[in-house]
Amino acid sequence: MLEMNEFARLRVVSQTRSGAFLDWGEPKDLYLPMEEQTRELAQGEWVVVYLFVDFTNRPAASMRVENYADADASRLRAGQRVRLWIVEETQLGFKALIEQRYLGVLYHSEIFQPLSPGRELLGYVKKIREDGKVDLILQAPGIQGRSEIGQRILEALECANGFLPLTEKSAPEDIYARFQVSKKQFKMALGGLYKQRLVSLDEDGVRLLP
Repeated sequence: MLEMNEFARLRVVSQTRSGAFLDWGEPKDLYLPMEEQTRELAQGEWVVVYLFVDFTNRPAASMRVENYADADASRLRAGQRVRLWIVEETQLGFKALIEQRYLGVLYHSEIFQPLSPGRELLGYVKKIREDGKVDLILQAPGIQGRSEIGQRILEALECANGFLPLTEKSAPEDIYARFQVSKKQFKMALGGLYKQRLVSLDEDGVRLLP
């Protein structure tokens, strides 16, 4: 059961002139006032909101997540794996709620999969800035990230009879379509597999070595 003064990820039931109504598991839908909305909503979509008691002493919701998120993210650490709720898209990328408590940003230049407000997924803390703001990424950083992508490449090779028609020269779009990672990340993971003598890198693709 949801409680007041916490974040929630809820589905829009209906939209009226005065506000929207959200399904929160109670007989009466939760009211999201128009003044607490940050964008236009459609029936059936998911939104990230903060639950509070309004001036009439009734439960209500707000999409203004930044007003309620914890500004002290000192408990987070770079490289930490975290659960994310996508809040909204901005010019820089996507705002995301971290562990239902902190606010961070996923930058467009580091996103290699479709995202939309209300989506839930796993990500990683890239760094915490001097001003306390949190930068996020979707792939594990450093050696951990290369290892995870490398394992996915090996699994894909095994499912494809030991060969994939992808190389370090393949188009970024082709790499993303297969693994949902950037070309740079793919090349780094592929290089790691090559050094371990797990694959051969040929002109027409990558082959799994026996």
